[in-house]
Amino acid sequence: MEQQKVPPTASVINNKLPNSNKIDIVYNPLTIKIDGTDSIRIKRVYFDSKDYDRYHEAIFLNGKQIYLDTTHYFIYESKYNRVIKSKGKLLLFLENDGSPNFNYITAYSITKDNKVTFIADCVYNDKNQGGGPAPFTDIDHDGFLEYGGFDLTEVPEHPDSIYYNPSEFYEIRNGMVKFDSLLAIKADIKENGIHLSNFMDNSGNCCKIIKKPKR
Repeated sequence: MEQQKVPPTASVINNKLPNSNKIDIVYNPLTIKIDGTDSIRIKRVYFDSKDYDRYHEAIFLNGKQIYLDTTHYFIYESKYNRVIKSKGKLLLFLENDGSPNFNYITAYSITKDNKVTFIADCVYNDKNQGGGPAPFTDIDHDGFLEYGGFDLTEVPEHPDSIYYNPSEFYEIRNGMVKFDSLLAIKADIKENGIHLSNFMDNSGNCCKIIKKPKR
């Protein structure tokens, strides 16, 4: 079934929590170079001196904390962690642990005055996770980079049926990250045989059971 994600709560800049300088030898902070002088750094902010599993994710720009994410848990060694400069903005993308479902990518926008805005969570596919085009490629050949795909779904009891599996794709264009509805519709039809704008069942859960498409 599709994972239900909760957007991060509003974060207070420089809201240092107890033991924020705690050292965890199990991980190394993540540094993403922007250019020759600027860089993003991701560090864990702990709030329990005896429990390494209790922390938030702090985002720093050139050593100054600009955001505290209290919801997500980033994968520091991911090859999909990156910054893309576009139209005066920095777009930050970080891979998150989606277990037991597929991992997903969180997107943020950073303005010139260091204001950070959470944009969206989006599952992705690549050769190791569901197949399909890798993130940050021109998936639909329209000249812009996209990322996204399908999450895991359950298998219904009847062999001639499937749970409708909606896709999610985002396009990076002109300093913005926007939902790519045309790409999602095309991918949904290919995967499910049809596109449903309303894929919730009568109980409000994802997703409706539909006839298995012919391959």
